[in-house]
Amino acid sequence: MTTKRGARPIASAEPASAPLDGELLDERSQQLAVMNEQQQAVIDQFGDGLPWSPEHYEAEIRQDLGRSAESFLRAGRRLLVVRACTAHGEWAGMLRRLNLGDDTALHMMAWARQIGGVANPERVRDLTSAATTIGRMIELAKLPPEQFQELAEHGQTGELALDEVAVMSRDELRAAVREARADMQAKDDRAAKRESDIEALQKQVRRLKGQRTKATPGETALELRQFATTAALQARADISAQGEDVDSLFARFTQLREHAINEGGAESMGDEHDQFMAGLVGELLGELRRVRDHFGLPIVNDHGAPDWQQGV
Repeated sequence: MTTKRGARPIASAEPASAPLDGELLDERSQQLAVMNEQQQAVIDQFGDGLPWSPEHYEAEIRQDLGRSAESFLRAGRRLLVVRACTAHGEWAGMLRRLNLGDDTALHMMAWARQIGGVANPERVRDLTSAATTIGRMIELAKLPPEQFQELAEHGQTGELALDEVAVMSRDELRAAVREARADMQAKDDRAAKRESDIEALQKQVRRLKGQRTKATPGETALELRQFATTAALQARADISAQGEDVDSLFARFTQLREHAINEGGAESMGDEHDQFMAGLVGELLGELRRVRDHFGLPIVNDHGAPDWQQGV
């Protein structure tokens, strides 16, 4: 077979000496289809309408390097496409030609990926305006995605406020990001401990259930009342608990009220929140009435209790 000068010869799909059976060909075709689908998804998300071509993307990235914050974001998006669509050797070669270090490329892609998770374009502009420098963008991109989204949507995550980012030095911002990440880790640790405590309590309940057959009727009744009291206390905590890092209905209602105030005290916003909160309270009251009616329980006031509960 002959080829034109300068043209790349087309290789045969498989060597004649090593034919592949039909099942293996089907498997490879499926793998290629999945890979192509994944690559196309990245192109659609980050390519900004630019069809895939290594040469085109390299040229576009080169134009964006060293420019504005918007160019830094655009280059990061295109690097995500390149990383998804090239082999390892081709990726490394492109970075060398662009005189771009691995760490810098990773930072650019991290910023683009974080920004890609912010749905509101106005919030993207706010973040870009606050970051002002590529160094600040790199530091902000180190936030966990949930904290980055919180900073974008609400202007604050932990003690880190978006309004303060623009006046921080990079070292100050690095320290603030590190502290915010530590706060998140502490919350995760507390949540893990709560899960552990709940699991231990559940084991204890199972053990007590196993011992119930040996207990007297009076002991069993007391134990069952204790279980019911624990469930009621948990429900009350979920509704009215207050304090730092508490996730209760009271805490969420407080956030809604603060939101209405922060929006300039808009009466319509406050009314909407009040109607929403009243609806939730009504649903809870309805559930409690259904429980009471199901068991035919006596009606008691907020300060009283049925006779059987006295002294428990």
